[in-house]
Amino acid sequence: MDEDLLFIPLTSTQWKKCSASGSIEPIQQEESKLIQIIEAYTPSDIEEILNFKYVDQSDLLLIIVDPLRVQVPIKNELSHISPNDAGHSFGNSKSYSVIHLHGKVSIDAVIDRIPIQRDKDGLFHIHI
Repeated sequence: MDEDLLFIPLTSTQWKKCSASGSIEPIQQEESKLIQIIEAYTPSDIEEILNFKYVDQSDLLLIIVDPLRVQVPIKNELSHISPNDAGHSFGNSKSYSVIHLHGKVSIDAVIDRIPIQRDKDGLFHIHI
């Protein structure tokens, strides 16, 4: 893997659950009950993905993960991403390169968490 950092957007509630359990848990995908992955994003794509996929969120935590500390398989795959908000997602998806973490990721792999909020123009802005 060529990326130095991976980004996982979570809500405060999701982060509290992860922090209490000691790991970031995979979210079961709707189309397959067998595949459980955590979606992470690269520094080059994170801002665009946040503003496209997370249209239903006004504030998030950006969890920064060191890929060298991740103890599960990591695969960079092309994925179709739709907005989380059903009102914005009808027939609307884009293809992005997404990092799939196949399994639980220990909190020990987290090197920082940054609260982010939309600014006055309604967009998330990430400066890395």
